[in-house]
Amino acid sequence: KIRIYCKSKIMKKEELEISSNQSHYLSKVMRKKAGEQILVFNSKDGEWEAKILIPGKNMKVLPQKKTKKLVINNNIWVCFGIIKPRNNNFLIEKLSEIGVEKFIPMNTEFSQNLKLNYQRLEKIAMEATEQSNGMKIPIIEKTIYIKTLLSNWDQERTIIVCDERGESESLSKTLIEKTFSDKLAIFLGPVGGWSDNDIKLFKEKKNIFFVSLGERLLKADTAAIYALSCCNSILSNKK
Repeated sequence: KIRIYCKSKIMKKEELEISSNQSHYLSKVMRKKAGEQILVFNSKDGEWEAKILIPGKNMKVLPQKKTKKLVINNNIWVCFGIIKPRNNNFLIEKLSEIGVEKFIPMNTEFSQNLKLNYQRLEKIAMEATEQSNGMKIPIIEKTIYIKTLLSNWDQERTIIVCDERGESESLSKTLIEKTFSDKLAIFLGPVGGWSDNDIKLFKEKKNIFFVSLGERLLKADTAAIYALSCCNSILSNKK
């Protein structure tokens, strides 16, 4: 069944109006008609089966029964050096499918000097969450300089730095052997990797681990998928 994210509160037998873009998708693309069922969800009220009452431009649906409760995922942020637009889009899409709390794009010494299309990225994150049976749309923060980000860092949030130099313990070994707080941030460098100045900024912080993703030199978006998958899987099993 088609899943649609709704910002409004979802309540049983309370009519819910679908956004104009989603109404267009459901009526014009998917050809949904009155009486047909879809799924609506958000991060507060869970997932509901809903019947279409009024199709068309301003579609209204009627939530009938809850099909899935809200599942609390690992509280993981992904902080990444900006890369090419196509790769940024891919990174946001795939990590939203896996499940992530927040994205923080960063300007680093070797990152691409690009302006991000936040509206486009938010749409990608929402559609990826809808299609992957996720429950919470990741937050996408505005781009920030890495120095500014780290200078205001929450000391309770553990930092994991993916280190392309390969001199550190593996990510999986670190996750299994070390103790982590409920809050975690994965830092991923851009195509050019971390500069010496970036590394100095990291080494000034506490509660930080440098990790290796293996012998292969992974592309930035591939490294992000691998790192988040490991963290979600291993930390969930440790709970």
